[in-house]
Amino acid sequence: MKYKTLIKFLFVFLIFSACEVKWDMEISFEEDLSGSYSIAVLIDQEAQMYAVETGQSSIGGLDAILSNLPDGFGSSVYQEGNYLGILIRNDFEDTDELLLQFEKLKSEENTALLLLPIQEIRFDKSERDFGITGKFAEIFVTDEENLEGFKRIFDGQLSIIVPGNITDPQISEIVDNTIIFENDGLSVKTFKLVTRTKPIFTPELIAALLAIFGLIIYFVRQSVKKK
Repeated sequence: MKYKTLIKFLFVFLIFSACEVKWDMEISFEEDLSGSYSIAVLIDQEAQMYAVETGQSSIGGLDAILSNLPDGFGSSVYQEGNYLGILIRNDFEDTDELLLQFEKLKSEENTALLLLPIQEIRFDKSERDFGITGKFAEIFVTDEENLEGFKRIFDGQLSIIVPGNITDPQISEIVDNTIIFENDGLSVKTFKLVTRTKPIFTPELIAALLAIFGLIIYFVRQSVKKK
């Protein structure tokens, strides 16, 4: 099966070479919580050479993911500097549709590898806040002796762009309302983002408070005049 071939290739070149895999996922939300996302899986030049030498394509069997994508997903071979791989992208109308698309990817053994670094993700919407919480998966199980070597073979990153005012995590400088979570695949790690999508003092509330304050002043003045 292509899935077994791909898993075997990834395992061999990661463990027995100095090759590196990059996994970059970006999710961008609009104010109505519609949006788009992309997932890039890239391998370095050594991995590309190893793939060709072992009869794979230059992207190391990642083409098995491209050929098994569900309908509606965009895809392409993607290069970033010396790294080469694949880029998957799609749009969604709301978080429910986004989760359904994730389930579609997970339901096929090849495309499930796209979401392998994410063990869990959930979205919570309240009247004023929008939250994203989840866990990164432990992809590699190793001991302390080999820990440093494993740290060099996988570079994972989840970028989330949200509307509103980000309240968690509390970072002094946030660029373009984007929070980036790093993942090394060596342990289960949690991530959390909360943004205030609706301010406490909305224009409507301020107008109502001003109107009430005006009425109070009016009645106080009327009371003073009668005295």
